[in-house]
Parts: sequence; structure tokens; C-alpha cells
Amino acid sequence: MGRIVNTFQLIEQAKGNINSRYDLCLKNAVDIEKASANSYEMIANGFRFGYMQGLKAAQAKRRKQA
Repeated sequence: MGRIVNTFQLIEQAKGNINSRYDLCLKNAVDIEKASANSYEMIANGFRFGYMQGLKAAQAKRRKQA
């Protein structure tokens, strides 16, 4: 049960703290849902989208610091 609590604590901490340029918007969520064959694939696709958004954010931060 501890991992589930930690998962949701991280989700709650993220709310309101993600730059809107890298956050998941409703259109993205609908696109992910439509492109996914089932709920497990939808979760995996959502993770991949978030991962790629994180990479973009990290790259932007590196460029800004350079």
C-alpha cells in the first residue's frame, strides 16, 4: 500500500507546479485515449508523452542556463 500512497503524493505535489508548456492538456489526453487499444496502453502512452514533455523541459532549462 505504501507505493500507492507515494504515487498519489507525487501526483498531488505536481498539481499546479508543472509549466503549462509541458503539462498534459485535455486535447492531449483525448488523443492518447483515442490512440490506445486499452487502459493499460493508455497509461503507457500517457507515461511516454509525459516523459517526452519532461525531456523538452530539461532541454529548455539547459538552453536557458547556457
